[in-house]
Order: sequence, then structure tokens, then C-alpha cells
Amino acid sequence: MWWAGKRSASRTAVAYVGEEAVRVAAGGTVLAAAKVEGRDAALVALAAAVRELPRGTRLQVTVSGTVCRPFLLPAVEGVASEAEWQAIAASMVEESTGLPAESPLWLDGVQAAPRLAVAMDPAWRQGIEAIGGRSLRGVRPWWALAIESVGSTRADGGSAGLAVADSESLVLLIAEGDTYRVAQSYALEGEAPAAVLNRALVSHDGPADGVPLIEFDGVALPGQRVDEHLAFRKGGVA
Repeated sequence: MWWAGKRSASRTAVAYVGEEAVRVAAGGTVLAAAKVEGRDAALVALAAAVRELPRGTRLQVTVSGTVCRPFLLPAVEGVASEAEWQAIAASMVEESTGLPAESPLWLDGVQAAPRLAVAMDPAWRQGIEAIGGRSLRGVRPWWALAIESVGSTRADGGSAGLAVADSESLVLLIAEGDTYRVAQSYALEGEAPAAVLNRALVSHDGPADGVPLIEFDGVALPGQRVDEHLAFRKGGVA
């Protein structure tokens, strides 16, 4: 189950999982919230929260930018099939993201060059699928949902972008018109997302007026309301 599924309007819970936080919400309300340290603890917390869901509840899992990391594939002449693109992406995973070469990959079908790719840590994928079982409807990075919720490109061909900070990482995307020229994740390591973003924008010659920053709500507690379109967003619900 990888980058699949749409959330159903009924009996669906959405989870967020990262190396430092686990959240589960349904019906616009946080049901479970835990601070964790590392993958094993996160998967234990997710499994405990899932066991408390009503029988038959579908599960949509979102993960941090540490688990799913974006990168760009260069233009390559003579590539004739999707299988060849997958092989090129697989050869770049370790150097581009630090994840294992055997990481599952998703390739954007819209942008031809440079092409956007996303790699997922295989150990995380295995653990999430084992917990979700047949109720799992999809696994996607939280930052990808943030992009969908606000958009990140400009029709006039100018430079624009979006930064998404979750529980432990920041993902930066910068586009020229509708073409990404930067797609990279950064570990926060306890630093403020805005500070990490400012350095990243300087290194990538980002837009002069900066980019919007969407932040994860690191203090959400059970009973707190969440945005149905982008759960666990900081300041997302009045």
C-alpha cells in the first residue's frame, strides 16, 4: 500500500506518524497523541491507537518528511519507459535522500524534467502496513497533503514555493511556473523551522519574498479539533 487511496467521508481515521510524534484523528477530533523517540516507539504507539478505533474504521496514514523524502531526477535522453525511470530513481535514492536503495518510490507523472520523485523508508512502510492491515487505505507524506491543500506554483511562470515543517523535518519545494527546481528535506534537529527555512532559501536562491510555511501542531491533544483537509496543522482550526 503506497501512495494509494482516498479518504472516505465515513468511518475513516487519519494518522500522522514520525520519529518524534504520533497522532490519530477521526471526525475532526484528535483521538490519540503521543510523543515518541524513534521508529520502534512510533509504531508501538500507532498500533495502540489503531486498536482503540471502532471495528471497520478505515485508516489513512500520513508520515513525516523523515520517512518520505522528495528529490529531483535530472533530464535523461533516451528514457523510453516508466521502468527505466524507476531504475534511474533507485540508483539516486541513497545519494539524494540518505534512504536505502531498495526504498519504495513514487514518481510524479506530470513534470517531465526535472522529475519529482519520493522515496519511503522501507522499514517504516513494512511496519505501517503490518499495523494497518486490510483497513489501510494509503500512506502518504504529510507534506504532500499540505501541497494539495494550498498549491505551490504560479501560473505566470514566476518563482514560488512552499515549505512544510512536521514533527522533525522541513520539506522545501520551489517551482518556476509549474516546474519544480528544488525538492529537498531537512532535519530540524530541535531548531526552529523558520531558521532552517531561511538558510535553505539562501542556499537555493529562493524567491525574494520567501515562501509560505505550513507547520505541524506539536502540542495537539486528544479532544482537540483538527482540520479535516489537513489534520494536525498548526493554527488550522479556529
